[in-house]
Amino acid sequence: MDIGSRSTHIERENPRGSQGDAGTDGTGNSAGQLQSSSQTGNRVRIYPEKINRVRAYKPKTRTGCRTCKIRRVKCDEAKPSCQRCIKFGVSCDGYRVLDPSPAKKALLPSHNTPLHILPMTALFKDQNEYQYWLYFRDEVAHDLSGNVPNKCWDYVILQTCNNSPILRDLTVAIAALRKSRHNFTPPDTHHQYAVRKYGQALRSIQEMVSSRSDFETIRTTLIASILIFSFETMHGNPEQAIEHAKASLKMMRKKLDTSTRKYSQLRRFSPLSSSIPGLEDEVLEVFVRLDQTIMSSILDDPYRKRSSFLDMTFIDEHLHMPSSFSDLTVARGYLEHFQFKAMPYLSHLTDAFLYGDKFACQVPESEYEILNAQLQQWYRSFKPLFDRACQPGDKDFIGAAALRCLALGTDISIQRVCLRIGSRPEEVFEVEAREIVDLTRRVVLDPRFKKSFGFDCGVVPSLFIVVMICRNREIREEAISVLKMAEGRIETVWDASKIAELGERKLKAEEQGQTVLAV
Repeated sequence: MDIGSRSTHIERENPRGSQGDAGTDGTGNSAGQLQSSSQTGNRVRIYPEKINRVRAYKPKTRTGCRTCKIRRVKCDEAKPSCQRCIKFGVSCDGYRVLDPSPAKKALLPSHNTPLHILPMTALFKDQNEYQYWLYFRDEVAHDLSGNVPNKCWDYVILQTCNNSPILRDLTVAIAALRKSRHNFTPPDTHHQYAVRKYGQALRSIQEMVSSRSDFETIRTTLIASILIFSFETMHGNPEQAIEHAKASLKMMRKKLDTSTRKYSQLRRFSPLSSSIPGLEDEVLEVFVRLDQTIMSSILDDPYRKRSSFLDMTFIDEHLHMPSSFSDLTVARGYLEHFQFKAMPYLSHLTDAFLYGDKFACQVPESEYEILNAQLQQWYRSFKPLFDRACQPGDKDFIGAAALRCLALGTDISIQRVCLRIGSRPEEVFEVEAREIVDLTRRVVLDPRFKKSFGFDCGVVPSLFIVVMICRNREIREEAISVLKMAEGRIETVWDASKIAELGERKLKAEEQGQTVLAV
Protein backbone atom coordinates (compact mmCIF):
# COMPACT_ATOMS: atom_id res chain seq x y z
CA MET A 1 0.00 0.00 0.00
CA ASP A 2 1.37 3.45 -0.94
CA ILE A 3 0.91 6.65 0.94
CA GLY A 4 -2.00 7.76 -1.20
CA SER A 5 -4.03 4.68 -0.55
CA ARG A 6 -3.06 4.85 3.11
CA SER A 7 -4.41 8.40 3.27
CA THR A 8 -7.72 7.18 1.84
CA HIS A 9 -7.82 4.57 4.60
CA ILE A 10 -7.19 7.25 7.18
CA GLU A 11 -10.02 9.38 6.01
CA ARG A 12 -12.41 6.41 5.98
CA GLU A 13 -11.48 5.29 9.48
CA ASN A 14 -11.18 8.74 11.02
CA PRO A 15 -14.02 10.99 9.83
CA ARG A 16 -12.66 13.83 11.94
CA GLY A 17 -9.48 13.90 9.83
CA SER A 18 -10.81 16.71 7.66
CA GLN A 19 -11.15 18.86 10.73
CA GLY A 20 -7.50 18.60 11.68
CA ASP A 21 -5.21 21.54 12.18
CA ALA A 22 -3.41 23.13 9.27
CA GLY A 23 -0.19 21.41 8.32
CA THR A 24 -1.40 17.97 9.43
CA ASP A 25 -3.07 15.07 7.71
CA GLY A 26 -5.96 14.94 10.14
CA THR A 27 -4.34 12.31 12.35
CA GLY A 28 -2.04 14.67 14.13
CA ASN A 29 0.92 13.68 11.92
CA SER A 30 2.52 16.39 9.84
CA ALA A 31 3.20 15.86 6.17
CA GLY A 32 6.90 16.04 6.88
CA GLN A 33 6.55 13.13 9.29
CA LEU A 34 4.75 11.02 6.72
CA GLN A 35 7.40 11.74 4.11
CA SER A 36 10.17 10.91 6.49
CA SER A 37 8.45 7.66 7.34
CA SER A 38 8.08 6.68 3.77
CA GLN A 39 11.73 7.32 3.11
CA THR A 40 12.90 5.23 6.00
CA GLY A 41 10.50 2.39 5.27
CA ASN A 42 9.07 2.39 8.83
CA ARG A 43 5.33 1.81 9.34
CA VAL A 44 3.49 4.95 10.27
CA ARG A 45 1.54 4.57 13.50
CA ILE A 46 -1.92 5.80 12.69
CA TYR A 47 -3.84 4.74 15.81
CA PRO A 48 -2.64 5.75 19.25
CA GLU A 49 -0.73 2.82 20.76
CA LYS A 50 0.29 2.24 24.37
CA ILE A 51 3.99 1.72 24.78
CA ASN A 52 5.22 -0.16 27.90
CA ARG A 53 7.66 2.21 29.46
CA VAL A 54 10.40 0.74 31.65
CA ARG A 55 10.98 2.87 34.74
CA ALA A 56 14.56 3.44 35.66
CA TYR A 57 15.50 1.39 38.74
CA LYS A 58 16.21 3.43 41.83
CA PRO A 59 16.53 1.82 45.25
CA LYS A 60 13.83 2.75 47.78
CA THR A 61 14.88 4.75 50.77
CA ARG A 62 13.16 4.74 54.13
CA THR A 63 14.96 7.74 55.55
CA GLY A 64 12.61 10.48 54.36
CA CYS A 65 10.77 12.82 56.68
CA ARG A 66 7.46 11.81 58.23
CA THR A 67 5.48 14.45 56.33
CA CYS A 68 6.68 13.29 52.92
CA LYS A 69 5.93 9.69 53.85
CA ILE A 70 2.34 10.63 54.66
CA ARG A 71 2.05 12.64 51.40
CA ARG A 72 3.72 9.75 49.52
CA VAL A 73 6.15 12.03 47.71
CA LYS A 74 9.90 11.95 47.26
CA CYS A 75 11.72 13.64 50.13
CA ASP A 76 14.92 15.59 49.49
CA GLU A 77 16.06 14.64 53.02
CA ALA A 78 17.43 18.06 53.78
CA LYS A 79 18.31 18.69 57.42
CA PRO A 80 17.00 19.89 59.77
CA SER A 81 13.83 20.45 57.67
CA CYS A 82 12.87 19.02 54.31
CA GLN A 83 12.93 21.75 51.60
CA ARG A 84 10.07 20.03 49.78
CA CYS A 85 7.84 20.55 52.81
CA ILE A 86 8.89 24.19 53.07
CA LYS A 87 8.07 24.84 49.40
CA PHE A 88 4.74 23.06 49.82
CA GLY A 89 3.91 25.34 52.73
CA VAL A 90 3.70 22.79 55.54
CA SER A 91 5.84 22.16 58.58
CA CYS A 92 8.27 19.26 58.36
CA ASP A 93 7.70 16.67 61.11
CA GLY A 94 11.32 15.56 61.06
CA TYR A 95 12.91 12.18 60.60
CA ARG A 96 12.44 8.86 62.39
CA VAL A 97 15.49 7.76 64.36
CA LEU A 98 16.39 4.24 63.27
CA ASP A 99 17.39 1.62 65.83
CA PRO A 100 21.06 0.79 65.16
CA SER A 101 20.52 -2.76 66.45
CA PRO A 102 17.12 -3.91 65.17
CA ALA A 103 17.97 -7.55 65.82
CA LYS A 104 17.90 -6.89 69.57
CA LYS A 105 14.53 -5.22 69.45
CA ALA A 106 11.75 -7.11 71.24
CA LEU A 107 9.08 -8.30 68.83
CA LEU A 108 6.58 -9.31 71.52
CA PRO A 109 5.81 -8.13 75.05
CA SER A 110 7.90 -9.75 77.76
CA HIS A 111 4.85 -11.62 79.04
CA ASN A 112 4.17 -13.23 75.66
CA THR A 113 0.51 -12.36 76.10
CA PRO A 114 -1.66 -13.45 73.15
CA LEU A 115 -2.53 -9.94 71.98
CA HIS A 116 -4.89 -11.28 69.31
CA ILE A 117 -7.39 -12.12 72.06
CA LEU A 118 -9.15 -8.79 72.20
CA PRO A 119 -12.94 -8.73 72.63
CA MET A 120 -14.78 -5.97 70.84
CA THR A 121 -15.15 -2.83 72.90
CA ALA A 122 -18.90 -3.10 72.29
CA LEU A 123 -18.96 -6.06 74.71
CA PHE A 124 -18.05 -3.79 77.62
CA LYS A 125 -20.38 -1.38 79.36
CA ASP A 126 -17.90 1.49 79.30
CA GLN A 127 -14.29 2.39 78.66
CA ASN A 128 -13.41 2.00 82.34
CA GLU A 129 -14.49 -1.64 82.32
CA TYR A 130 -12.58 -2.24 79.10
CA GLN A 131 -9.38 -0.78 80.55
CA TYR A 132 -9.65 -3.08 83.58
CA TRP A 133 -10.00 -6.06 81.27
CA LEU A 134 -6.93 -5.01 79.30
CA TYR A 135 -5.00 -4.81 82.56
CA PHE A 136 -6.13 -8.33 83.41
CA ARG A 137 -5.05 -9.59 79.99
CA ASP A 138 -1.65 -7.89 79.91
CA GLU A 139 -0.56 -8.21 83.55
CA VAL A 140 -2.78 -10.15 85.94
CA ALA A 141 -3.32 -13.26 83.80
CA HIS A 142 0.43 -13.69 83.41
CA ASP A 143 1.01 -13.44 87.17
CA LEU A 144 -1.81 -15.87 87.94
CA SER A 145 -0.36 -18.34 85.47
CA GLY A 146 3.06 -18.16 87.13
CA ASN A 147 6.55 -18.45 85.74
CA VAL A 148 5.78 -21.60 83.76
CA PRO A 149 3.36 -20.77 80.90
CA ASN A 150 -0.18 -22.05 81.31
CA LYS A 151 -2.68 -21.79 78.46
CA CYS A 152 -5.62 -21.86 80.85
CA TRP A 153 -4.76 -18.29 81.87
CA ASP A 154 -2.93 -17.08 78.78
CA TYR A 155 -5.55 -18.25 76.30
CA VAL A 156 -8.65 -20.22 77.43
CA ILE A 157 -9.98 -17.80 80.05
CA LEU A 158 -9.25 -14.79 77.87
CA GLN A 159 -10.97 -16.41 74.90
CA THR A 160 -14.11 -17.36 76.84
CA CYS A 161 -14.58 -13.73 77.83
CA ASN A 162 -15.79 -13.11 74.27
CA ASN A 163 -18.98 -15.08 74.88
CA SER A 164 -19.51 -14.94 78.64
CA PRO A 165 -20.49 -11.70 80.45
CA ILE A 166 -20.04 -13.58 83.75
CA LEU A 167 -16.39 -14.35 83.09
CA ARG A 168 -15.80 -10.82 81.82
CA ASP A 169 -17.19 -9.43 85.09
CA LEU A 170 -14.98 -11.77 87.13
CA THR A 171 -11.79 -10.91 85.24
CA VAL A 172 -12.60 -7.20 85.53
CA ALA A 173 -13.24 -7.62 89.27
CA ILE A 174 -9.89 -9.37 89.77
CA ALA A 175 -8.08 -6.66 87.79
CA ALA A 176 -9.68 -3.89 89.86
CA LEU A 177 -8.87 -5.74 93.10
CA ARG A 178 -5.27 -6.16 91.97
CA LYS A 179 -5.00 -2.43 91.31
CA SER A 180 -6.37 -1.66 94.77
CA ARG A 181 -3.61 -3.84 96.30
CA HIS A 182 -0.68 -2.52 94.25
CA ASN A 183 -0.51 1.17 95.11
CA PHE A 184 -2.65 2.31 92.22
CA THR A 185 -4.52 5.51 93.05
CA PRO A 186 -7.17 5.85 94.24
CA PRO A 187 -7.20 2.38 95.85
CA ASP A 188 -10.68 2.77 97.41
CA THR A 189 -12.23 3.39 94.00
CA HIS A 190 -10.64 0.25 92.56
CA HIS A 191 -11.72 -1.84 95.56
CA GLN A 192 -15.33 -0.64 95.44
CA TYR A 193 -15.49 -1.32 91.74
CA ALA A 194 -14.01 -4.81 92.26
CA VAL A 195 -16.53 -5.76 94.95
CA ARG A 196 -19.44 -4.44 92.89
CA LYS A 197 -18.45 -6.38 89.75
CA TYR A 198 -17.76 -9.51 91.80
CA GLY A 199 -21.21 -9.34 93.36
CA GLN A 200 -22.82 -8.94 89.94
CA ALA A 201 -20.94 -11.98 88.65
CA LEU A 202 -22.01 -14.15 91.61
CA ARG A 203 -25.68 -13.23 91.12
CA SER A 204 -25.42 -13.99 87.41
CA ILE A 205 -23.89 -17.40 88.13
CA GLN A 206 -26.70 -18.27 90.53
CA GLU A 207 -29.32 -17.28 87.95
CA MET A 208 -27.56 -19.27 85.22
CA VAL A 209 -27.19 -22.45 87.31
CA SER A 210 -30.81 -22.31 88.48
CA SER A 211 -32.19 -21.91 84.95
CA ARG A 212 -29.86 -24.07 82.84
CA SER A 213 -28.10 -27.43 83.14
CA ASP A 214 -26.42 -27.89 79.74
CA PHE A 215 -22.73 -28.64 79.38
CA GLU A 216 -21.83 -25.06 78.46
CA THR A 217 -23.27 -23.97 81.80
CA ILE A 218 -21.09 -26.54 83.58
CA ARG A 219 -18.01 -25.40 81.68
CA THR A 220 -18.65 -21.71 82.40
CA THR A 221 -19.30 -22.49 86.08
CA LEU A 222 -16.04 -24.42 86.38
CA ILE A 223 -13.96 -21.69 84.75
CA ALA A 224 -15.76 -19.11 86.90
CA SER A 225 -14.88 -21.11 90.03
CA ILE A 226 -11.17 -20.75 89.21
CA LEU A 227 -11.63 -16.98 89.03
CA ILE A 228 -13.72 -16.95 92.23
CA PHE A 229 -10.99 -18.89 94.04
CA SER A 230 -8.47 -16.31 92.83
CA PHE A 231 -10.60 -13.33 93.89
CA GLU A 232 -11.34 -14.70 97.38
CA THR A 233 -7.68 -15.55 97.98
CA MET A 234 -6.50 -12.14 96.80
CA HIS A 235 -9.19 -10.53 98.95
CA GLY A 236 -7.82 -12.23 102.07
CA ASN A 237 -10.37 -15.03 102.46
CA PRO A 238 -8.34 -18.23 101.87
CA GLU A 239 -10.64 -20.47 103.90
CA GLN A 240 -13.67 -19.34 101.92
CA ALA A 241 -11.72 -19.76 98.67
CA ILE A 242 -10.83 -23.35 99.56
CA GLU A 243 -14.40 -24.21 100.55
CA HIS A 244 -15.63 -22.88 97.21
CA ALA A 245 -12.92 -24.85 95.40
CA LYS A 246 -13.97 -28.04 97.20
CA ALA A 247 -17.57 -27.49 96.15
CA SER A 248 -16.48 -26.97 92.55
CA LEU A 249 -14.37 -30.13 92.59
CA LYS A 250 -17.29 -32.14 93.97
CA MET A 251 -19.59 -30.71 91.30
CA MET A 252 -17.03 -31.56 88.65
CA ARG A 253 -16.80 -35.12 89.90
CA LYS A 254 -20.58 -35.52 89.93
CA LYS A 255 -21.41 -33.81 86.65
CA LEU A 256 -18.48 -35.09 84.60
CA ASP A 257 -18.02 -38.46 86.31
CA THR A 258 -14.27 -37.97 86.68
CA SER A 259 -13.94 -41.11 88.79
CA THR A 260 -14.38 -43.21 85.65
CA ARG A 261 -11.53 -41.49 83.81
CA LYS A 262 -7.83 -42.28 83.79
CA TYR A 263 -5.55 -39.26 84.01
CA SER A 264 -1.98 -38.76 82.91
CA GLN A 265 -0.23 -35.43 82.94
CA LEU A 266 1.92 -36.65 80.04
CA ARG A 267 -0.71 -38.25 77.82
CA ARG A 268 -3.54 -35.77 77.63
CA PHE A 269 -4.36 -36.48 74.01
CA SER A 270 -4.06 -40.25 74.08
CA PRO A 271 -7.04 -42.61 74.39
CA LEU A 272 -5.93 -43.37 77.96
CA SER A 273 -6.05 -39.78 79.06
CA SER A 274 -8.93 -38.09 80.84
CA SER A 275 -9.85 -35.61 78.13
CA ILE A 276 -13.44 -34.50 78.63
CA PRO A 277 -15.26 -33.51 75.42
CA GLY A 278 -15.96 -29.80 75.46
CA LEU A 279 -13.66 -29.06 78.41
CA GLU A 280 -10.17 -27.84 77.61
CA ASP A 281 -7.34 -30.00 78.92
CA GLU A 282 -5.70 -26.86 80.31
CA VAL A 283 -8.76 -26.24 82.52
CA LEU A 284 -8.77 -29.85 83.70
CA GLU A 285 -5.05 -29.56 84.51
CA VAL A 286 -5.70 -26.57 86.78
CA PHE A 287 -8.41 -28.49 88.67
CA VAL A 288 -6.21 -31.56 89.07
CA ARG A 289 -3.41 -29.38 90.44
CA LEU A 290 -5.84 -27.56 92.74
CA ASP A 291 -7.26 -30.87 93.96
CA GLN A 292 -3.81 -32.24 94.80
CA THR A 293 -2.71 -29.01 96.48
CA ILE A 294 -5.77 -28.85 98.73
CA MET A 295 -5.12 -32.45 99.77
CA SER A 296 -1.69 -31.46 101.11
CA SER A 297 -2.59 -28.04 102.55
CA ILE A 298 -2.12 -27.08 106.20
CA LEU A 299 -5.55 -25.46 106.51
CA ASP A 300 -7.43 -28.68 107.14
CA ASP A 301 -8.31 -30.95 110.03
CA PRO A 302 -5.47 -33.47 110.54
CA TYR A 303 -7.97 -36.11 111.65
CA ARG A 304 -9.92 -35.90 108.40
CA LYS A 305 -9.10 -38.53 105.84
CA ARG A 306 -7.15 -36.88 103.05
CA SER A 307 -8.48 -38.01 99.71
CA SER A 308 -8.95 -36.59 96.25
CA PHE A 309 -12.15 -34.65 95.60
CA LEU A 310 -11.98 -35.49 91.89
CA ASP A 311 -11.21 -39.13 92.61
CA MET A 312 -9.41 -39.52 89.31
CA THR A 313 -7.30 -42.59 88.56
CA PHE A 314 -3.73 -41.67 87.71
CA ILE A 315 -2.15 -43.87 85.09
CA ASP A 316 0.73 -45.76 86.64
CA GLU A 317 2.60 -46.41 83.42
CA HIS A 318 6.25 -46.98 82.66
CA LEU A 319 7.78 -43.53 82.54
CA HIS A 320 9.75 -42.89 79.35
CA MET A 321 11.54 -39.68 80.28
CA PRO A 322 13.59 -37.80 77.65
CA SER A 323 17.31 -37.35 78.22
CA SER A 324 16.74 -33.59 78.47
CA PHE A 325 13.61 -31.44 78.70
CA SER A 326 12.86 -29.01 75.89
CA ASP A 327 11.24 -26.37 78.11
CA LEU A 328 9.83 -25.67 81.56
CA THR A 329 6.33 -26.80 80.64
CA VAL A 330 7.55 -30.29 79.77
CA ALA A 331 9.75 -30.42 82.88
CA ARG A 332 6.84 -29.45 85.12
CA GLY A 333 4.63 -32.04 83.43
CA TYR A 334 7.00 -34.87 84.30
CA LEU A 335 7.53 -33.62 87.85
CA GLU A 336 3.79 -33.33 88.48
CA HIS A 337 3.26 -36.77 86.99
CA PHE A 338 5.65 -38.05 89.64
CA GLN A 339 4.01 -35.99 92.42
CA PHE A 340 0.50 -37.13 91.53
CA LYS A 341 1.56 -40.75 91.81
CA ALA A 342 3.19 -40.05 95.18
CA MET A 343 0.33 -37.91 96.53
CA PRO A 344 -1.28 -40.72 98.60
CA TYR A 345 1.88 -40.52 100.75
CA LEU A 346 2.77 -36.84 100.37
CA SER A 347 -0.70 -35.61 101.32
CA HIS A 348 -0.14 -36.78 104.93
CA LEU A 349 3.18 -34.99 105.40
CA THR A 350 1.83 -31.66 106.63
CA ASP A 351 -0.06 -33.43 109.41
CA ALA A 352 3.03 -35.44 110.33
CA PHE A 353 5.16 -32.25 110.42
CA LEU A 354 2.77 -30.40 112.71
CA TYR A 355 1.11 -33.07 114.80
CA GLY A 356 3.42 -36.06 114.86
CA ASP A 357 4.18 -39.23 112.96
CA LYS A 358 0.90 -40.88 113.96
CA PHE A 359 -0.65 -39.06 110.98
CA ALA A 360 2.04 -40.15 108.52
CA CYS A 361 1.47 -42.70 105.78
CA GLN A 362 4.46 -45.00 105.30
CA VAL A 363 5.66 -45.68 101.77
CA PRO A 364 6.29 -49.35 100.92
CA GLU A 365 9.98 -49.94 100.26
CA SER A 366 9.35 -51.26 96.73
CA GLU A 367 7.28 -48.20 95.89
CA TYR A 368 9.96 -45.88 97.26
CA GLU A 369 12.60 -47.48 95.03
CA ILE A 370 10.47 -46.81 91.95
CA LEU A 371 9.71 -43.22 92.96
CA ASN A 372 13.32 -42.50 93.81
CA ALA A 373 14.60 -43.89 90.49
CA GLN A 374 12.13 -41.75 88.54
CA LEU A 375 13.02 -38.62 90.50
CA GLN A 376 16.75 -39.16 89.94
CA GLN A 377 16.08 -39.45 86.21
CA TRP A 378 14.12 -36.18 86.38
CA TYR A 379 17.14 -34.46 87.95
CA ARG A 380 19.36 -35.65 85.08
CA SER A 381 16.89 -34.62 82.38
CA PHE A 382 16.34 -31.22 84.00
CA LYS A 383 20.02 -30.37 84.50
CA PRO A 384 20.78 -28.96 80.99
CA LEU A 385 17.71 -26.72 81.13
CA PHE A 386 18.45 -25.63 84.68
CA ASP A 387 22.11 -24.86 83.92
CA ARG A 388 21.07 -22.62 81.00
CA ALA A 389 18.46 -20.86 83.12
CA CYS A 390 21.04 -20.05 85.81
CA GLN A 391 23.03 -17.92 83.36
CA PRO A 392 22.87 -14.18 84.24
CA GLY A 393 19.73 -12.52 82.93
CA ASP A 394 18.05 -15.67 81.61
CA LYS A 395 14.28 -15.19 81.41
CA ASP A 396 13.56 -18.73 82.67
CA PHE A 397 15.56 -18.51 85.89
CA ILE A 398 12.65 -17.97 88.30
CA GLY A 399 10.58 -20.76 86.79
CA ALA A 400 13.52 -23.17 86.62
CA ALA A 401 14.62 -22.40 90.18
CA ALA A 402 11.07 -22.89 91.48
CA LEU A 403 10.85 -26.28 89.76
CA ARG A 404 14.23 -27.33 91.14
CA CYS A 405 13.15 -26.36 94.68
CA LEU A 406 9.86 -28.19 94.26
CA ALA A 407 11.71 -31.33 93.17
CA LEU A 408 14.11 -31.10 96.11
CA GLY A 409 11.23 -30.61 98.51
CA THR A 410 9.40 -33.61 97.06
CA ASP A 411 12.59 -35.66 97.29
CA ILE A 412 13.26 -35.03 100.98
CA SER A 413 9.55 -35.41 101.79
CA ILE A 414 9.50 -38.90 100.32
CA GLN A 415 12.69 -39.75 102.21
CA ARG A 416 11.21 -38.32 105.43
CA VAL A 417 8.17 -40.60 105.15
CA CYS A 418 10.34 -43.65 104.49
CA LEU A 419 12.72 -43.05 107.40
CA ARG A 420 11.82 -43.79 110.96
CA ILE A 421 11.85 -40.71 113.16
CA GLY A 422 14.27 -42.20 115.69
CA SER A 423 16.88 -43.16 113.10
CA ARG A 424 17.39 -39.73 111.52
CA PRO A 425 20.82 -38.16 112.04
CA GLU A 426 20.92 -34.43 112.80
CA GLU A 427 22.62 -33.51 109.52
CA VAL A 428 20.14 -35.37 107.29
CA PHE A 429 18.64 -33.25 104.46
CA GLU A 430 21.03 -30.35 105.14
CA VAL A 431 22.46 -30.33 101.60
CA GLU A 432 19.02 -30.24 99.97
CA ALA A 433 17.69 -27.72 102.51
CA ARG A 434 20.66 -25.40 101.99
CA GLU A 435 20.17 -25.45 98.21
CA ILE A 436 16.46 -24.68 98.57
CA VAL A 437 17.15 -21.71 100.85
CA ASP A 438 19.89 -20.31 98.60
CA LEU A 439 17.81 -20.72 95.42
CA THR A 440 14.63 -19.25 96.89
CA ARG A 441 16.56 -16.25 98.23
CA ARG A 442 17.88 -15.57 94.71
CA VAL A 443 14.34 -15.89 93.34
CA VAL A 444 12.77 -13.56 95.91
CA LEU A 445 15.48 -10.93 95.37
CA ASP A 446 15.03 -11.09 91.59
CA PRO A 447 13.18 -7.92 90.45
CA ARG A 448 10.99 -10.07 88.18
CA PHE A 449 9.60 -12.03 91.14
CA LYS A 450 6.00 -11.06 91.89
CA LYS A 451 4.89 -10.96 95.52
CA SER A 452 1.29 -11.66 94.65
CA PHE A 453 -1.16 -14.54 94.28
CA GLY A 454 -0.60 -17.20 91.63
CA PHE A 455 -1.30 -20.83 90.77
CA ASP A 456 2.39 -21.64 90.43
CA CYS A 457 3.83 -23.50 93.45
CA GLY A 458 7.54 -23.70 94.14
CA VAL A 459 9.04 -21.20 96.56
CA VAL A 460 6.65 -21.21 99.54
CA PRO A 461 5.89 -24.94 99.95
CA SER A 462 9.58 -25.78 99.48
CA LEU A 463 10.57 -23.44 102.31
CA PHE A 464 7.80 -24.90 104.46
CA ILE A 465 9.35 -28.36 103.98
CA VAL A 466 12.77 -27.01 104.99
CA VAL A 467 11.40 -25.49 108.19
CA MET A 468 9.58 -28.69 109.11
CA ILE A 469 12.11 -31.35 108.07
CA CYS A 470 15.62 -29.93 108.39
CA ARG A 471 17.22 -30.27 111.84
CA ASN A 472 19.77 -27.48 111.37
CA ARG A 473 18.30 -24.49 113.20
CA GLU A 474 20.40 -21.93 111.33
CA ILE A 475 19.10 -23.14 107.96
CA ARG A 476 15.53 -23.18 109.26
CA GLU A 477 15.82 -19.61 110.54
CA GLU A 478 17.18 -18.53 107.16
CA ALA A 479 14.20 -20.20 105.48
CA ILE A 480 11.84 -18.23 107.70
CA SER A 481 13.67 -14.99 106.87
CA VAL A 482 13.25 -15.70 103.12
CA LEU A 483 9.54 -16.33 103.69
CA LYS A 484 9.28 -12.93 105.39
CA MET A 485 11.09 -11.35 102.43
CA ALA A 486 8.43 -12.89 100.16
CA GLU A 487 5.55 -11.35 102.14
CA GLY A 488 2.54 -11.03 99.86
CA ARG A 489 3.40 -14.12 97.84
CA ILE A 490 0.63 -16.74 97.82
CA GLU A 491 1.07 -19.90 95.76
CA THR A 492 -2.40 -21.48 95.44
CA VAL A 493 -3.00 -22.18 99.18
CA TRP A 494 0.53 -21.51 100.45
CA ASP A 495 0.83 -18.02 101.97
CA ALA A 496 4.42 -16.95 102.63
CA SER A 497 3.52 -14.77 105.63
CA LYS A 498 1.44 -17.47 107.33
CA ILE A 499 4.10 -20.12 106.72
CA ALA A 500 6.72 -17.82 108.28
CA GLU A 501 4.53 -17.38 111.38
CA LEU A 502 3.96 -21.14 111.56
CA GLY A 503 7.71 -21.74 111.30
CA GLU A 504 8.43 -19.40 114.19
CA ARG A 505 5.79 -21.15 116.28
CA LYS A 506 7.41 -24.47 115.45
CA LEU A 507 10.88 -23.32 116.53
CA LYS A 508 9.51 -21.78 119.73
CA ALA A 509 7.62 -24.98 120.58
CA GLU A 510 10.80 -27.01 120.15
CA GLU A 511 12.65 -24.63 122.48
CA GLN A 512 10.02 -25.38 125.11
CA GLY A 513 10.44 -29.12 124.62
CA GLN A 514 7.26 -29.67 122.62
CA THR A 515 7.54 -32.16 119.76
CA VAL A 516 4.27 -31.17 118.09
CA LEU A 517 2.16 -28.03 117.79
CA ALA A 518 -1.16 -27.81 119.57
CA VAL A 519 -4.10 -28.69 117.35
